[in-house]
Amino acid sequence: MGTFHNDKGELHGITVYAQSGNTVYVGRCDVLDDERLVLHDADVHVEGPNGLGEDERTNEQYLQRAARFGVWKKHDLLVLPAAELGPVRPLGDLVRAAAARPAESTASAPAAPVADLAPAAADGAADDVVTLTPGAAAEVRRLLAAEPEPGRGLRLGVAGGGCSGLTYKVEFDRRRDGDVVVAHDGFEVFLDRKSAIYLRGITVDHQPGLTGRGFQFRNPNATNTCGCGESFAV
Repeated sequence: MGTFHNDKGELHGITVYAQSGNTVYVGRCDVLDDERLVLHDADVHVEGPNGLGEDERTNEQYLQRAARFGVWKKHDLLVLPAAELGPVRPLGDLVRAAAARPAESTASAPAAPVADLAPAAADGAADDVVTLTPGAAAEVRRLLAAEPEPGRGLRLGVAGGGCSGLTYKVEFDRRRDGDVVVAHDGFEVFLDRKSAIYLRGITVDHQPGLTGRGFQFRNPNATNTCGCGESFAV
């Protein structure tokens, strides 16, 4: 899966931030070149002369909150002159930087193995890992009915690539050792342990028809999502 945009820059589809004077811009990057930065679903925060904005937050406080919880968009589209902006960076970098600070202060402590981050009971049910809307469940049952081999379920996974660094994988497969298994009406959903780290809490929907986009994903772990909807970053 995954949609690649060879004519776009490496920040295409990623939520970024940039500053011009005392103003900070946050939005989903569409175009970044020597002339302009084009943002979709953008917000703007202005720090006043007293160091606080209208919402009584500094630009730094605003960005830290935006990195954790997202922003309320004020503009569907913003076109900004690149020459007037400072560096344009992924908003997710702030999340990763904040997460790294406690690790640096406890560098002597042994790191938890990656497997410990996966949902418990890897060989059992984990109903909170993934939710399918009625439309998605109906489509999965329809597709499974056409599978030549019985006993298959829906496998969700994550692979490297796409606009934002990670892409969703959807396929029909048999259960494997160590899978996280989520039971649904008439079928099971399988996730390998590493993918479950990135997909825990995800909601899968399906939009049929000529104008639909097939399976769609609402992932609470994603800090940036490409406009194609198939690529994300954490």
